[in-house]
Amino acid sequence: MSNARPMPQVSTVSRPYWEGCNRGVLMLQRCTSATCGKFVFYPRVCCPHCGHGTLEWVEANARGRIESYTLVHRPQHATFRDEVPILFVAVRLDEGPLMYSRLMKRPDPEVALIGHPVRVVFGDGTPEQKLALVELAP
Repeated sequence: MSNARPMPQVSTVSRPYWEGCNRGVLMLQRCTSATCGKFVFYPRVCCPHCGHGTLEWVEANARGRIESYTLVHRPQHATFRDEVPILFVAVRLDEGPLMYSRLMKRPDPEVALIGHPVRVVFGDGTPEQKLALVELAP
């Protein structure tokens, strides 16, 4: 197994998202159809809601609420072994899509995570590529 941390494969479709991460901005796609207009995450070539073929990139407010979570004790890559347990969360972004990420700081055990507000922060990747992570919001 490689000693290098696995990183995303940037494609033509996902490039604006990853460039946004490097700028500290959460970029989402939005359907340009007048009858749809829904936000989309993860990056795609067409709207998964209505099938419209044109999506535009817009800056999101980078906030949401935890909808679900799991505590990872056995990572799938050796470079994460020293970081377990890892809190992996499903966040319902304010714009609508569900985004999966890592909760950066474990809260006190008495903090209820489901429904807790979070904000997206950027880092923990490599010098060339930041990742979208989340932290609890007040």
